[in-house]
Amino acid sequence: MEEFDAVVVGGGMAGLSAGVFLGRAGVRTCLLDASESSLRRVERVNNYIGFPDGIGGAELLERGREQAVRFGVRVLDANVASIALDSPGFAVRTGTHDIRCRFMILASNKRTDLASGLGLALGGHGGRFVSVDEDGRTAVPGCFAAGRITGKPSQAVVAAGDGARVAIAIIQELRGGYYVDHDT
Repeated sequence: MEEFDAVVVGGGMAGLSAGVFLGRAGVRTCLLDASESSLRRVERVNNYIGFPDGIGGAELLERGREQAVRFGVRVLDANVASIALDSPGFAVRTGTHDIRCRFMILASNKRTDLASGLGLALGGHGGRFVSVDEDGRTAVPGCFAAGRITGKPSQAVVAAGDGARVAIAIIQELRGGYYVDHDT
């Protein structure tokens, strides 16, 4: 069984952003990506800061993945079969990996079944959203959610900011205090 401090389920902008922040903070992180982000199908993203001519959705995701890996995040192309409470933390199964972690980030709105399996209630438009507090915490201790699954707009820049916010909350919990990610 592989062990991580945090597992991020979802390789879209919220998940990748969370992974980058966690990795930069030295948090042992695994990101599980089944390549289901709808951003992959977007030909040109024109509202993401830093790309004045726009960027293809698939390219933006690939760049985010490369950045997460650069900062030590283990990225697995894997579909999550199950997540179970395993006090303290979670046991995650894919078709080929068994993983334990202390913190879980649900960052895939395509996998609401995983939220339901953890006992989280789904609500909002179409019954597809998980309720979170201001730091992205769900009702399950150690489980956070970020991005579209929380009812936030799906725009890439909003999703990335939400993933960063959730990652910072986990980092602060691990370190026991305020955290700011400054570049060198």
